[in-house]
Amino acid sequence: MKKSNIKLFHNKDFLLLFLGGFVSRIGNGIHYIALIWFVLDITGSGSATGLVLLLSTLPGVIFGPLSGVVADKFDRKKLIITMDILRGLVVLWLGYTIHIGVANFFHISIATILIAICTSLFNPALTASIPNIVDDSLLQKANSLNHFSTNFTQIIGAAVGGILIGVYGISGVFFINGISFLISAFSELFIHIPKIKIENEMEKSPTILNEIKFGLDFLWGKKEIVALFSIAIFLNFLFTGLMMLGIPYIFKELLAVNSRLYGFAQSIFPAGAVIGSIILSQIPEIKNYYKVLFYSLNIQSLLLLGMGLPLIPYFLINTATMKIYYLILVVLFIIGIFNAIVNVPINILLQRLIPDNLRGRINGLLSTMSQALVPISVALTGYLLDILPVFSLFIGGGFLALILTLYIAKLPAMRKLDYSKKDTSKQLNLSTSTLDA
Repeated sequence: MKKSNIKLFHNKDFLLLFLGGFVSRIGNGIHYIALIWFVLDITGSGSATGLVLLLSTLPGVIFGPLSGVVADKFDRKKLIITMDILRGLVVLWLGYTIHIGVANFFHISIATILIAICTSLFNPALTASIPNIVDDSLLQKANSLNHFSTNFTQIIGAAVGGILIGVYGISGVFFINGISFLISAFSELFIHIPKIKIENEMEKSPTILNEIKFGLDFLWGKKEIVALFSIAIFLNFLFTGLMMLGIPYIFKELLAVNSRLYGFAQSIFPAGAVIGSIILSQIPEIKNYYKVLFYSLNIQSLLLLGMGLPLIPYFLINTATMKIYYLILVVLFIIGIFNAIVNVPINILLQRLIPDNLRGRINGLLSTMSQALVPISVALTGYLLDILPVFSLFIGGGFLALILTLYIAKLPAMRKLDYSKKDTSKQLNLSTSTLDA
């Protein structure tokens, strides 16, 4: 193991944050598998499943700007712990309603909304805290490991979730998830996160609306970030509905695999992301991000388009189901690798460009921007799955994503994403002083 990795794991605060998130994410991965399986099982409808997934993303869009302000104004450690405890209690309640046989679509919807609200408050606080407890020179390592944790736990959660559904039933899966959140909250009690330094401009904007406006003014001065996340909005619209709902629909309804094969299939995309994260943690920090982004998104778009080809009725009828199953797994695995190569450098760039006292609200605003169309994407995908053949959605989505990615090359602001550490610091100081003035 490299010295930088050893040094990072000697950081008690990062280690506790990493382990706490690791445990809760395993439970969350199991929860996601059980939730989709349960809704499809009781409804058999893409629209109903799409509605549940919409409810899981909509609070993030609505509360994104507010949650960012909360992450900057309140103790981030207490916020992280409180949200984990609340999520654990809500999931345990949902498991209990299923266990006693009274759970229906209403219970699932209420629990999904509450969990999503807590998550919308949890994520900006967690993301904003990493640079507070990790040296700047270790940010790529830390973010790579965090991305690794997010995706590796999805692998475990998906694989184990498929087995646990058959062994303990849906209620047992939710009980496990609820307990994992509480274990995570306990480990986070021992983390030390430095308090946020309040700058002068914060005193000039005491109201929440003014603080959100200040964050928007700062963000607007970063044209390259605005360009990046404008593109992310549309790419999320194309990809998210297909990945969140289209993929489960293929395995559950079109290929009709059992719960174990379904759980394994759901673990393949995060498995690819794990490999991508490991690669990034072992190589020098990426500098020429413009080219990396362009080529990675092109490859992902082509793979998404290609995923629809074996789902054409002719191939479905004349090809063994398991061959199609394994082919889709390979494509998902490669997409996962490039997903990590795109996302990890974005996190590093944002952490360096945004001052600590603004990091929570900017992350909240960017989350809102990138997720704004996700609920519509999920709902629309669910509706289209009920009226159109699945293959047409993947081929069409991949084609549109490819066109949008090619358009990226023509945006001058995107070329400004190629930062050296020195250049990033200079631009950060310039932008901050301009806003203070």
